[in-house]
Amino acid sequence: FCFVLFCLRGKMIEPSSDLQMSFELKDVKGKDTLSKSDPFIVAYIKQSGGVYNEIGRTERIKDSNSCKFTTKMNVAYFFEREQLLKFDVYDSDAEGERDLGKHDFIGRAEVRLGEIVGVHQGIFTGILTKDSSSKKKKGTIVVSVEEDRHSRGDVSCRFSGIKLDKKDTFGKSDPYFIIYRRSAVRMDWEEVFRSKVIKHTLNPVWEPFQMSVASLCNGDYQRPLKIEVYDWDSASAPDLIGITETSLASLLESNAKEIELINPKKKAKKKHYKNSGRLRIDLCEVVVKPSFVDYLQAGFQMDFTVAIDFTASNGKPSLPSSLHFMNPSAPNEYIQAITAVGNIISDYDSDKWFPGFGFGLKYQSNVSFLHPLNGNMSSPFCQGTQGLVDAYRQCLYNVELWGPTNMAPLINHIAGMAKGNIGQKKYSVLLIITDGAISDLGATKKAIIRASGLPLSIVIVGVGGANFDAMDALDSDDGPLQHNGERAQRDIVQFLPFRRFAGDGAALASNVLAEVPGQFLQYFGSNNIQPHS
Repeated sequence: FCFVLFCLRGKMIEPSSDLQMSFELKDVKGKDTLSKSDPFIVAYIKQSGGVYNEIGRTERIKDSNSCKFTTKMNVAYFFEREQLLKFDVYDSDAEGERDLGKHDFIGRAEVRLGEIVGVHQGIFTGILTKDSSSKKKKGTIVVSVEEDRHSRGDVSCRFSGIKLDKKDTFGKSDPYFIIYRRSAVRMDWEEVFRSKVIKHTLNPVWEPFQMSVASLCNGDYQRPLKIEVYDWDSASAPDLIGITETSLASLLESNAKEIELINPKKKAKKKHYKNSGRLRIDLCEVVVKPSFVDYLQAGFQMDFTVAIDFTASNGKPSLPSSLHFMNPSAPNEYIQAITAVGNIISDYDSDKWFPGFGFGLKYQSNVSFLHPLNGNMSSPFCQGTQGLVDAYRQCLYNVELWGPTNMAPLINHIAGMAKGNIGQKKYSVLLIITDGAISDLGATKKAIIRASGLPLSIVIVGVGGANFDAMDALDSDDGPLQHNGERAQRDIVQFLPFRRFAGDGAALASNVLAEVPGQFLQYFGSNNIQPHS
């Protein structure tokens, strides 16, 4: 089982889901045409650097060309990453032999995990071939994925403290608590939650909090948890009040119960030491809600639209210094961003026809902030990610870079398209790639606020080395976007500069798309739209 965590602005990013894979083979054609095969499957996942790591192997099934395997394999699914899987099928020649060279290779199938979850709705049927260039069919593999139900749901808690130790000489304590979970790899403690400080009290009542079961314990209800209660101090390091060790299973059984907080140093010094106060579990419950995978496997899909900045500040396309320069040996930042993000989103759109637009350009003497890349406003669709790239290249020859950098017309248009998806199993993602400051910031904020109630996420990638402070203002992670008394219903914007990732398109996509599943769930959840409604 391969489990990986990524970081976004200092926060750990958990998998969208932990999945379990099941396997079936049909009509396998082994080396010996006169007898049936003894097949088994080896599954791999591609890591950064192009190396494939083995996930696991199925059991061997004797004398069968069509069979279902009992072995299941777990894999951590990240929506925001391109996760390529490879399945190699062998005819076993020696039971228990680990060296694959001692067995006969039958065939291989490859697929992205996002494709299985997305357009294939949880069941992938692939053709086995000797290699990618071979057309000779060696059988069929069926891979089914199912979500690990143990890690589903959100934990809702409310804690309070009772008669905590007084740590301040001239006043009461300022208590807060931290929850840790035991690391499955290093066997140390990982922080998963920190409460706010409650000032001047020995009997604090902390705000209720909620986090996913995956974030708290990765679905293991018996996984050790540690809760430390501290006294906050503005002028020095915090003072430990007390510690307790528990688990999610124990917390769920501790509703309306009190747990002793122990200070190890005080316990070692005092003969009749009892505790340093008590932690009361006022509420602890697991609320199971539909997951991102539930919606995808119910047939929900994503529409993808790309918008490209054609303002003059990009530089003349024929010059190597231009952000639009077409270097034959290396794609420019616009193409890299389109490809990195588009290759992931395309796994969740069955027809893979994507609208593409340019803004801040002049076409036939008219300035446009909504120009179709393919030149066809009535049908601005491009076939796949490569189709978007090809249309962008062609558009550069047909338009003049102009300005200003107005985004509101574009966002309002895409919001209108998203509004048309209400009541359907669709969610829209708009990728805007730009080189600098927004000229119509107020109008853009207004457009985003009005779009915040629609099935839409906006991903903005900044290319070049300009100042992107205004873009950060649109990415309202610290609270809902506001403008002239209007307030966004939810955060739908994520902005990141391309060069922060040193040209690593995969890292860009991983970070810039990480919030989309949560925004997706927030929209459908707040509108009470269930996967199978």
